[in-house]
Amino acid sequence: MKLALISDLHANLAATEAVFERIDALNPDAIVCMGDLVGYGPQPNEVIDLVRRRDIPCVLGNHDGAVVGSVPLRVFTEPNNTVLRWTQKNLRPDNMIWLRNLRLTMTSADLKLLHPKFSGVDENLFYMVHASPMQPDRWIYLNSTQLCRQALEIVPQTFCFVGHTHVPGVVANELGIFGLEPGYRFVINPGSVGQSRDVDRRPSFMMLDTDRYEYQLYRVEYDIEATIYAYDDIGIDEKSSRMLL
Repeated sequence: MKLALISDLHANLAATEAVFERIDALNPDAIVCMGDLVGYGPQPNEVIDLVRRRDIPCVLGNHDGAVVGSVPLRVFTEPNNTVLRWTQKNLRPDNMIWLRNLRLTMTSADLKLLHPKFSGVDENLFYMVHASPMQPDRWIYLNSTQLCRQALEIVPQTFCFVGHTHVPGVVANELGIFGLEPGYRFVINPGSVGQSRDVDRRPSFMMLDTDRYEYQLYRVEYDIEATIYAYDDIGIDEKSSRMLL
């Protein structure tokens, strides 16, 4: 199966559209999303609408949880806190319900029952979570190989898809494995669509071929000024908007 992996769209419409355009050109069998569709960005309804129209399976991110009330807003600093409060007030009711119904985790076995595109998938192929399988609602950052390997100790599936760190990477459950090889298990993080935090600030996503055990990280250019203008529409000044991005 050829999967496109995305995460942390963060209400950045221009970045999301650019990523989807590139993904469409690559023609995967399906797309999965590791959450955080909202927060930081100025276009939550537009981004959620895109994901919903494409019927992309998603898990709940911590910013999604903040908007629906399951994560306290006080843990988020400014100017993101202001954006999240604005999002709560301006998210359409149908999108609020859709966010509220997202699960903390999903597996290939779940998707086999819920989505026709996954009808033939191996039930033990993958596990999806925004932050970590270790207490998914505690939003632990898997930002080291040690933490990734601890996570893989409790995930029986071959692939554990995560987001949250906004930094792409692949970690095996054993030392000395630097690519994808049968017989091992892997944490895979595609990085962030809406707010990259590594040395390359462009949006990122991954393509994973689960049959060939091959993956490829992609970066795309997007019209960042379009997102800056969208912040202005919701009353966020340019200095704050560039900080948020």
